[in-house]
Amino acid sequence: RRCAACRILANTNSMHIYVQMLSFFALCCLAHCDALRAGMMLCDVPTPALLLDCTTARQRGLTAAALNACLGSGDSGGLSDLVYVHCSVLIGRKPRDGAIGSTTVAGADCPSAAPDASVVLANLDATLEQCGGAGAFLGLGVNNHYTGGYYWGRSSGPGAAMPAPGVRVAVGAAGSVALLRVANSNDGKRSEWCEFLAPEDQCQLVPGNVAAALDRFGTLVGITRDGDRGVRAGAEPVVEAAWTRRAGRQGSAGEWERAPWSAPFDDAEGRREPKSAADFFELWAK
Repeated sequence: RRCAACRILANTNSMHIYVQMLSFFALCCLAHCDALRAGMMLCDVPTPALLLDCTTARQRGLTAAALNACLGSGDSGGLSDLVYVHCSVLIGRKPRDGAIGSTTVAGADCPSAAPDASVVLANLDATLEQCGGAGAFLGLGVNNHYTGGYYWGRSSGPGAAMPAPGVRVAVGAAGSVALLRVANSNDGKRSEWCEFLAPEDQCQLVPGNVAAALDRFGTLVGITRDGDRGVRAGAEPVVEAAWTRRAGRQGSAGEWERAPWSAPFDDAEGRREPKSAADFFELWAK
């Protein structure tokens, strides 16, 4: 999870300190990517981090060679709905408070705001530049979120890259991303979880420009999602691989290299679809 420095930052009441030091703490977190390993849970990956949804890539029929080619060229089309910026909440609702903004009556839980006013739901630990600039949006997400005693399941498959209805990305303090409730989407639970985001909760943003987001990170984290390679339905995604950028000539960005500990991408056993109840139990046992 985030380093101790970032937890201190999240709990500070000084906006001046927040503005001056956000970038420094983000760099501290990125340095922790050296501690990545296969099998660790997504919730333990330091943020902000750039994710690659390996499960959905396999389901699309991408091979390891095709995936590497997309990374090398920054092919936004080939990586569409596969890349996410994994973020933690720095400023959000207090644990004892209810929802920040209401999906049923806009502003009902924020009496100081006009009914049609935008409500700030959370500030995240990533910048808009890290999220590929304009066009980035909050996705439904690849991991699960727990709010008190109530469980919110995000989504599965490529649906994780669908936008959370009624929520907009804006630039907050120190250039960090802020999430705004801008419309009463009345969509049920597809975006209701956004109103319960508290400090240290996690969510994913879909980059406005994949190539630009790749340029902002030196590490790319590949994840396995539920239903793939023995990850049980509804379980937290796990890390299966990482790519790091090799230094290019004269300081230019180099090629992406797969970390030696990464699991093989083309794993036929992991791609086998269960055809019976016995098959399900057999795969789950692994």
